[in-house]
Amino acid sequence: MAISKLFLSLVLVFLVLITTLEEANGAISGKTRKLIDMANKKGPYLGLVIPNLFEMNPLLQHPSYKPGDLTIDYAGRRFRFGHIDNQPVVLVMTGLAMLNAGITTQLLLALFNVKGVVHYGIAGNANPSLNIGDVAIPQYWAHTALWNWQRYGDGAENELPLEVNGDYTRDIGYLKISEYNVNVTNCNSHNNLLNNIWYQPEEVFPVFGTPEERQHIFWVPVDPRYYAIAKTLEGLKLEGCLNATTCLSHPPKVTRVHRGTSASIYLDNAAYRSFIYNKFDVSPVEMESAAVALICYQQNVPYIVIRALSDMAGGGTSESNEASTFITLAATNSVEVTVQFIKQLSTKKYQDA
Repeated sequence: MAISKLFLSLVLVFLVLITTLEEANGAISGKTRKLIDMANKKGPYLGLVIPNLFEMNPLLQHPSYKPGDLTIDYAGRRFRFGHIDNQPVVLVMTGLAMLNAGITTQLLLALFNVKGVVHYGIAGNANPSLNIGDVAIPQYWAHTALWNWQRYGDGAENELPLEVNGDYTRDIGYLKISEYNVNVTNCNSHNNLLNNIWYQPEEVFPVFGTPEERQHIFWVPVDPRYYAIAKTLEGLKLEGCLNATTCLSHPPKVTRVHRGTSASIYLDNAAYRSFIYNKFDVSPVEMESAAVALICYQQNVPYIVIRALSDMAGGGTSESNEASTFITLAATNSVEVTVQFIKQLSTKKYQDA
């Protein structure tokens, strides 16, 4: 009897060890695989990709969200299943910045039967015609922190390293750092050892292309049908006050805009905010959306991004740069617009489109 118990204990320890090793190596355990298969039989889902908990919690508490009885944890991510209106949804939090957003979106699309992606959250604002609390829905997204940093002494007429191989380009343009020097006197022109930064497109390998045959893209378009649906939300009433004493100076609105930009950089600098707006005509500036856009583009999955503006990215207004003050209001507004978008998407008019 003692030997049998010892043998059984050894078997259990062995099974736990094997399972742990599988998960450590990125393999999907049998239990998790069964849960994924069970979830996919109830799909397809609309995937909701959310940067952080403070942006997710208002959705979990929203009366239109009905949680299901299934949650799947895998690779450090938690996938929550439920419904908004009559639309099956799967929620996942990415964490901060481009790498986390890209990995999480790829996991979502690789594991589950997902027919489209909605990415929402808060953002800084580079567009002087928009205000804190507004919700911006861009038509295009770009990653603007992929750079070729030019050596001192070279200029716009000089070829970049590896440009002849097609690795880098001067087509998109550059930031000349010396144009932002201050307290320079007694000279008509000046330079800066940091020289020029040339913006670069992403190297991508779409599923509809030839494997290992690279393509390049800078401005990634959202799904045109999703963008058309977003037009119907422009009259939506949004929350303008945190409480009885703290309100926005302008009634917030939903607006479709031309472009948004992402980089793993928290932007709180007026000079760069002005430059990037004038250079690229961008409105929201933040840290995740372009990664979501690039993964969806490569996987040929429709997507849209909804971002509520929580601060002026260093630009300053009568409300100053109060990201910490208006972050809750912005997160709430982004959730409300997302819910209303999904409700529109669920209507027969758009289901049949």
